[in-house]
Amino acid sequence: MAALSVSNSFSAGTSIVASQMNTNFTDVVSWATGTPFISASGSLTTVQGTLSVSELATFAAGIKIDGSNPVITFEGSSADAYETLLHVTNPTGSDKTITLPNATGTVSLQGDGNANDILSNTVFN
Repeated sequence: MAALSVSNSFSAGTSIVASQMNTNFTDVVSWATGTPFISASGSLTTVQGTLSVSELATFAAGIKIDGSNPVITFEGSSADAYETLLHVTNPTGSDKTITLPNATGTVSLQGDGNANDILSNTVFN
């Protein structure tokens, strides 16, 4: 990999402040001297490795997660050793769709005690 450099243009009489020239440059150097891989082909951009987004990311057309162990991890409000993981079993035979209802509430899981409460309430009586 070629050495990284920064080029800045200044007008006569302009103050040169090193902190302004170096803004984010250290982060760029750290990333580029590691093992990053980023490429673009048409409207597809590929990032290989870990991509961390510290602010809101908006996806207009959906999200696709591939791999042998696709998982979505929710950290929660405390950055600690406990997370909620959403795993997907390899679909067989056909595509599968799970639709969450347009409602507020709690998703009931088998074995959490809530499924029995749902079955015993007036909906099914």
